[in-house]
Amino acid sequence: MTVQTSPQTPHTPVLLTEALGYLAVREGGTYIDCTAGAGGHSAAIAKAMGEKGSLLCIDQDNEALEFARARLAPYGSRVSFARGNFRDLHKIAADKGFESVDSILMDLGVSSIQLDTPERGFAFAHEGPLDMRMDQSSDGMTAADIVNTWDEQALANLFREHGEVRGSRRIARAVIAARPLRSTWDLAKAVEQAAGGARDRTQQHPATKVFLALRIRVNGELDSLSTALPLARSLLGFGPSHQGGRMVTIAFHSLEDRIVKQFFGRESRDCLCPPVLPECRCDHRATLSLLTRRAVRPSDNEVARNPRSRSGVLRAAQRKAVE
Repeated sequence: MTVQTSPQTPHTPVLLTEALGYLAVREGGTYIDCTAGAGGHSAAIAKAMGEKGSLLCIDQDNEALEFARARLAPYGSRVSFARGNFRDLHKIAADKGFESVDSILMDLGVSSIQLDTPERGFAFAHEGPLDMRMDQSSDGMTAADIVNTWDEQALANLFREHGEVRGSRRIARAVIAARPLRSTWDLAKAVEQAAGGARDRTQQHPATKVFLALRIRVNGELDSLSTALPLARSLLGFGPSHQGGRMVTIAFHSLEDRIVKQFFGRESRDCLCPPVLPECRCDHRATLSLLTRRAVRPSDNEVARNPRSRSGVLRAAQRKAVE
């Protein structure tokens, strides 16, 4: 496969200034980028951490990881790389000697490399096979497997629950009627016809959320995120000034953001008991302090420069000592 991007190609990481601010990168610090992608955030972290800092870049997509490796080559041994899914964060971090870190970043979006490589099948802007696997070395199911074999009820549930697709039943019937679907354009055409060519209030193509739902299911993204968040929190240490380590997430759809918001909210509370109970019986103690009471979104200027940033949502929290 030929990736149509090179380490010299401009890449604009989303909410970069905001992410660096909440990560509080300092010289000599230790950091993990759980989803290195094209390496935009990683490169900024590596620059800010100085010659005594260390950074671990993780990605399950080998093409993206090799891209990041080339981009970060000037930083030498200060930057380590690991191929894997962040649901295995504890093992990956332990293997690389990153068992207590200052900050962790999770940029949950699809990288430009994946979107702009037709053979990956992530976008219908290009015709390509219905793959959508982030780890193409796996023998897991592809988007083609789903749209060509699942029944109407299963497809409708998937589109509604993972893509928040309106008219999911109607679109599922259209997908089945169009079988076999072999390419991204086959699927986009079937969805567009079922939707009557209508775009939603954000002017999205009607197939956008269907592609999103398929990608989430193919890669098990929601389950991986739910698993990774507590693992990331447990790796956060305390810096020289006794400040707790920080977690920063950047989500690009409401389902991911909801998981993050609920996790941060739960872990920033000292009691999880129902309000009707007269006293706490759960013995839960907050492990995080919220740094963002509300979601941080890209500015109008950033969206104008980089339209792909428009749905980005940043949240941040800091490790709290349990008394």
